Amino acid sequence: MIPALVRRNGSAMAFMAIAVAVAGSCLYALASVTASPYEQLGTAAFPRAVAVLTLAFVVLKAVGLARSRDSDDDRDEDGGAWRRLAGPARMMALTVAYLLALSQTDIDFRIVTSIFLFVATWIMAGRLGMRALIVLLAASIAVSIGLDLLFKNFLYVDL
Repeated sequence: MIPALVRRNGSAMAFMAIAVAVAGSCLYALASVTASPYEQLGTAAFPRAVAVLTLAFVVLKAVGLARSRDSDDDRDEDGGAWRRLAGPARMMALTVAYLLALSQTDIDFRIVTSIFLFVATWIMAGRLGMRALIVLLAASIAVSIGLDLLFKNFLYVDL
């Protein structure tokens, strides 16, 4: 069953293997971080939570793949395998641009994150009407402000 699952869903299995490797290496590196007596959560709490959530989502995805009968690697008649890579390639380019913008200290976190969330959701959603774009813009701004407040007031990290 496992070889057939890997054959049917090669790209998903490769992604899950990479996610497990990254999360595992993060947890391994975080094991040596000592807790500070001055902080309630400690410096490794947030990265550890992200790594554990990543592992949990990999498990959920693996269970979903094991239950499904459909293949993720179906190809269109006119060479759709390359067309399917356009969305992930755009997301990768957007993520690189977002990280580069975040590394600039002159640009505010809320502005960069609002733009990133808006464009990323627009890429994933596809064609949207004007009303949906306005709602998406408002939601992106609200989420970025909420993240800024969360990091400043709860995690004490000034972004």
